[in-house]
Amino acid sequence: MGFKEDADFARFVSVGAVGTAAVADCLRADFAHRPIELERYAMANKVWQTKIKRLRLPDLLCVRCGLRVESRAKSKLKIMLSHSDAPGRQWDAGGMRGEDLFAFLLADIDRDPPRCGPVIFFSMDALRSSVAYAKRSSPKAASEGSEVTLTWPCWVPAKRGQFVAVDDEGRIVFKGADGRVQRYWQWKNWTDQRSVYSKPGERFQGGDKVLAGVVEREPNPVCPGDSWDLAVALGSSDDVERYAAVKAAGVLGLREHVDVLSRVSEDGLVDWRIRLEAQVSLARLQPDHWVGKIMKEITDPRTGVDQQMEAVLAIAELPDDAAADALAEIAALSGLPSELRAAAAWGLGQGEARKPEMLLDRFVDPESLVALHAIAAVDEISKDLLHKLVAWLAGGDAIKAPTAAQLLQRHRCVDALLNAAETEGNTRLLALRALGELPPALVRSLAEGRLTPDIEDALLPMWLGQEDWLRQDGKEGLAALDVQK
Repeated sequence: MGFKEDADFARFVSVGAVGTAAVADCLRADFAHRPIELERYAMANKVWQTKIKRLRLPDLLCVRCGLRVESRAKSKLKIMLSHSDAPGRQWDAGGMRGEDLFAFLLADIDRDPPRCGPVIFFSMDALRSSVAYAKRSSPKAASEGSEVTLTWPCWVPAKRGQFVAVDDEGRIVFKGADGRVQRYWQWKNWTDQRSVYSKPGERFQGGDKVLAGVVEREPNPVCPGDSWDLAVALGSSDDVERYAAVKAAGVLGLREHVDVLSRVSEDGLVDWRIRLEAQVSLARLQPDHWVGKIMKEITDPRTGVDQQMEAVLAIAELPDDAAADALAEIAALSGLPSELRAAAAWGLGQGEARKPEMLLDRFVDPESLVALHAIAAVDEISKDLLHKLVAWLAGGDAIKAPTAAQLLQRHRCVDALLNAAETEGNTRLLALRALGELPPALVRSLAEGRLTPDIEDALLPMWLGQEDWLRQDGKEGLAALDVQK
């Protein structure tokens, strides 16, 4: 899969990530839960090619009561779940118990910032009791596991309005935006099992709320408080329960469980993913010792690449200098797979222990995958990093100078680029090109009167190119037509 396919897939993943984050916010703000990400990367849309065979886990876990929540965000809201008849791939597999919740919501990522609709929760038991009414789609290809979708009947109003009531004839009465009273009678054809999920007078936006359906709604998913016995869960024979407890113990910083976590981390009979998570939890408590142990497994040639990758992603979640040092070391090890090194670079820019200044050498890494991830991972340039990039630009190195110009442009360091544009040779030309690719209004605003007529004359042809449709939208079309001549 190339970067374009990555971007297309990332868009699909983004809907899920944005939705899961919204569900976590809802659980926290409205129901007093303390949710964490149980399924790693459930709230991230970064696409990696290394396939990690993870445990099948719900997206979120409340570390107070142990509730598990699976988020199902949709660009078009439905009560829909994927299913396969293969063992472990059924819609209700994956570590969800009867009392655990599925959360459905609309996620619109075409807006900036993305917008999510209200969350509606259904318990696993409620979905199971109504699964006979779910419509089963045609199966996908065998290469995709012959997967189908199960869609429970529901009504999502297409236009905004206000719920009124269910009348004596069993019809849903609602008011449209124009105040006109309307009735939705089609739901009577679904089944005798029907529920309305709104209260009289409740307003809704078009397409963002499930107003009625055949699944019994979870009435009030309020957290009961600190009711989860972690000590018991850490000794559970169920892998998901044990994994969840191991992760929660680290996030909560509970040192009384260090001995148990240590035993789990060294138990050869335990699934490697649970052992790794025990090491990560211990690293939250004793980073100097346990980050080093995780590093040894990553650099051990006997460790599988999927285990290496999961360990790198886990280290990036640790908010400690030891984690940043480990990521910098991994990113620099040329003997490791390039995507593993790229993941370490990404963690230095996007992880919990962000140290973008440690990425300097990775900006010009011989492997382009690593260099691109390092460049893209940086969100903010520190003063120290800025000085080093300016020195690179002035140094004239064939790789470092244009890389520095690109980074200064990405982070809108107009003042530094203007300084370089006032010099001579390639340094001036690279700085002018970088300025010419920025919006003119932005450059003029940040330049604060420093734009000389000489520099503005040099930038004008490039700025005109930004308005030339044949150099923008039409460029790809012309290339496609030229191939056909």
